[in-house]
Amino acid sequence: MDPLVATAASGLRSRMEALDLLANNLANTATAGFKADLESYNLYFSDSAWGGYNEGRPPTNEMPVVEQNWTDFSQGALLDTANPLDFALNAPGFFVVNTPSGPLYTRNGHFRLSKTGRLETQEGYPVQGGDGQEIVLDASQGVSVSKSGQIAQQGNMVAQLEVMSVDQVNKLTKRGSTYFQLNSDAKPAAVAEPDVAQGRIESSNVPAAQAAVKLVSILRQFEMLQKAVNLAGQMNQRVFDEVAKVSP
Repeated sequence: MDPLVATAASGLRSRMEALDLLANNLANTATAGFKADLESYNLYFSDSAWGGYNEGRPPTNEMPVVEQNWTDFSQGALLDTANPLDFALNAPGFFVVNTPSGPLYTRNGHFRLSKTGRLETQEGYPVQGGDGQEIVLDASQGVSVSKSGQIAQQGNMVAQLEVMSVDQVNKLTKRGSTYFQLNSDAKPAAVAEPDVAQGRIESSNVPAAQAAVKLVSILRQFEMLQKAVNLAGQMNQRVFDEVAKVSP
């Protein structure tokens, strides 16, 4: 294959992959606790990409493709909801929820009470307490949560929110829009001072305006790469036409 066509085609593929990531980010700008997904390239790494990639520079003689995706775990803005069962973390860490496939980690603290008083996510996953057990509350009583994650009802402490940190965030794998699963070699640890805010949720950390500008940029890059493919095709066609001519 012509080197120009091969390079442009590889660039087109990487732009399509980047567009898929960006579209998912834009679709989740209103999702509480969502963390933006970004791409890492094997020929170019921005300063922000190095923190998520956490590996050495790859060879420079390869095509420009998306090497892997990484997640931006930067803090999102905290929004007031006045809902006593909405909790936000104003520091690094994750809430822990129990699922049929094992524990998952999330920054989305938009919780609810089940009919039995169990504190759970909107998907029905029970929230894990500091003792590793489910948190069960009295639905007829008010709920107050301290910055340290202690849950109290009528002035009595009834449970402790489990807030965990991970030694390296690149060992977290996304499972759905706001859930993460730990790799087997990860080492989670309890956060001593989680800084829990009651009646607030953490918004998505996707900068909508910046994402819209990036969308336009990707589309323009795609158009330029298409023109490069067309130009290479015209050049090759001209070569064939000139070679095919028979001199008198």
